[in-house]
Amino acid sequence: MKHVISAALLLAAATAAHGAVTLFDFESEAERKAAPRRFAHDRTICVTNAFATSGQYALYFKSGPWRKGLDEWPSFNLDSSVKDWRGYDRLVIDLVSIGEGNDSLSTFICPPVGRVQNGLNAHTTLPARGYSQWVIPLRNWPKTCKPDNVGRVHLFLSNPRDVRVFIDRVTLLKKGEPLPVPDGPCVGRDILPFLSKAAAEATAAKSEFEAARAHLRAYCNFREACLKAGQDTTKMCVGLASSMVKVLPRGDAIPAVAATEATVRLARNERESVQVVVAPGDRDLENVRVRVSDLRHADGTVFPAANVACDVVGYVHTVRKAPYRIGCWNATNAAPGWVRATTNAPVGWWPDPILNFLDGVKVADTDAQSFWIRVHCPENQRAGVYAGTLTVSADGVAPYNIPFRVRVNDFAVPKKSPLPMAITFAPGPSAQFATPEEQALNARLLKDPEYPGNLWRKHELEWGDFLADYYITMDSLYHSGQIHWDVLARLKQQGRLDRFNLGYWHYFTGGAEAEAKWRNTKVKQLKEAYAKAKELGILDHAYVYGCDEIATNWFGNIRRCVEILKEELPGVPVSTTAYDHEFGVGTPLDVMDWFTPLTPKFDPEKAAKSRAAGHQVWWYICCGPHAPQANMFIECPAIEGRILMGAETTRQRPEGFLYYQITIWNSPRCITSGPFTDWDPRSWTRYHGDGSWTCVGPDGKPLPTVRLENFRDGLEDFAYALELERKLKARTGGSQLVATATDDAWTRKAKELLAVPGDVMQSMTQFTGDPAAVLRWRDAMADLIETP
Repeated sequence: MKHVISAALLLAAATAAHGAVTLFDFESEAERKAAPRRFAHDRTICVTNAFATSGQYALYFKSGPWRKGLDEWPSFNLDSSVKDWRGYDRLVIDLVSIGEGNDSLSTFICPPVGRVQNGLNAHTTLPARGYSQWVIPLRNWPKTCKPDNVGRVHLFLSNPRDVRVFIDRVTLLKKGEPLPVPDGPCVGRDILPFLSKAAAEATAAKSEFEAARAHLRAYCNFREACLKAGQDTTKMCVGLASSMVKVLPRGDAIPAVAATEATVRLARNERESVQVVVAPGDRDLENVRVRVSDLRHADGTVFPAANVACDVVGYVHTVRKAPYRIGCWNATNAAPGWVRATTNAPVGWWPDPILNFLDGVKVADTDAQSFWIRVHCPENQRAGVYAGTLTVSADGVAPYNIPFRVRVNDFAVPKKSPLPMAITFAPGPSAQFATPEEQALNARLLKDPEYPGNLWRKHELEWGDFLADYYITMDSLYHSGQIHWDVLARLKQQGRLDRFNLGYWHYFTGGAEAEAKWRNTKVKQLKEAYAKAKELGILDHAYVYGCDEIATNWFGNIRRCVEILKEELPGVPVSTTAYDHEFGVGTPLDVMDWFTPLTPKFDPEKAAKSRAAGHQVWWYICCGPHAPQANMFIECPAIEGRILMGAETTRQRPEGFLYYQITIWNSPRCITSGPFTDWDPRSWTRYHGDGSWTCVGPDGKPLPTVRLENFRDGLEDFAYALELERKLKARTGGSQLVATATDDAWTRKAKELLAVPGDVMQSMTQFTGDPAAVLRWRDAMADLIETP
């Protein structure tokens, strides 16, 4: 049943909820923990942040087609917090179905104990990819269930075909009360059918006007700052911004200062960046570009301009409201006094791909165009300060020169990641939760030779080198034998090879016959990869990953599989993201080698116990966590990726990082122009950038993103911490990182920095948004490392 709601009814619904009682909306942590949860190939029940009609969360219920051997009536219970339902005449349940529809969803509203069939029965038919409100009249109660003794809402399917439904805002209404209307921030345009067309258009127009006015204000402030710095702002405005901020071309702020002098400090082998921001004066700018001179030391030593890239930042356009909120801070990002909160991500143009194939670009109207200035220090570069010039030019405008200083630290960061990685590179479109139309489009894309997911193969070795530049080895968590052996051998020769997976494995069910079949298929494939890795001399880099996010009820099956793998693949660590939050201590998975919880589930004390028992504890992110935790969606502040891989990793000390995919590419074509691109920012389901940290340039060549740059920069911050820790241990002769009364000033300072200062990070949800704080911490570590 589709709803068209007038503005008057919206107002009435917002103000008239006197007797209504919301039994379940899954917004509180306690309610989410109590919600049913099941993960299997054919059945899923879990709380998610997609398609909520109230707040941010809904309960997702998925069931594939029924077949022999499966439950004919998939079901679950919701325990009612209200026992006495007398006085209520309706139960209303919001349903958002993304399946084919026509499946029946049924309920028994029943007592706390006893047969569910004793309850009040009702049925509804799920819509095809749409929204409905299931209104259940609370009358004709059976003798076996009285309305003053309700304990459960039992929901079930009958011989399902394609059920994918999000359940939200289960509400009791009294007579005369209006039906609740969708108000969830995560629903976005998928829910617009419930608003009147006029109301929707008025809301959109008001939003666009306010956004344009906010951007004009930001442009004027930026132009005034440049004028005060002595620039001829009638021609061009030039600023500088940290690599840890995202400069939206038409945002409500331009986080840049007038360009006077640009500085970068980095170690040998390191890459570090700064942004040059350009906006037009009284007229549009044509052919805007940034160039760099050679930089020179006082003694004449040259830092070649070839080691400094000056690339155009490109933009992708989001068209749907994101199914998540993003992190923000109060009036100032700087300590003391900053508080991290969350806000809705605006729809529009976002900086992401770095367009290294472009030269000059047009900058029009009041747009703010960013250029990514990336410095790469050779491993043999002499330490010291080098001076040169960044030159911003445009047709018909006098060039603007920015003094540019690069300071090279007297130590190096490693060639390969300082933190072990397990990251999937498997180009393709988003398949999970795809509609039939999307499935058909995906099938066409995969057959299209011009699709980026096919074109990249022409440059496989180049992609391998590119990923290694960002501390990522070309690998996949989920493959069944498709290993890039040539790339791995090349990285081994370069000294940049990290971990790689021999293949994905899933537990078997059944007895000896099932085990024999599993050995003859999966174990056989893994043993073949094992032999190849041994032949290439890279077996010491191998691991095997399996049982992705599996619940505890399958731990017995998993244990048997791990025992077999250890027998057949000696010396190869076995890894999982199965939900063992004790990390193998006192659980059936004590045979596992590596445990990988989601970052909010990482417990340093439990990890220490697991480590003492011989395990490793990694961590991961994916479509979660959401703000205020750190993540790397397109709309997330750029600093979050750097904080996650640098400060948070330094304090929490996971032993590795896992990520499920960096190449979900839904765009049918490569990026060939810019800065405003037609690259589709949609990645996994309706997320923007989750599972997609890379883009594809002309002819299938790799393009980095602002997010990928900050990911690597965070790992380099962690490399500083490891180098400082190494030096601390060498000076003190031990591994004690806790400050003591006998510590000298250097030792005391080193321990403070390794604990991560409070102005950088207070907790996993409270950390700075100020790039200067991160650089102070990093530079202070560098100073101590360089101290004799």
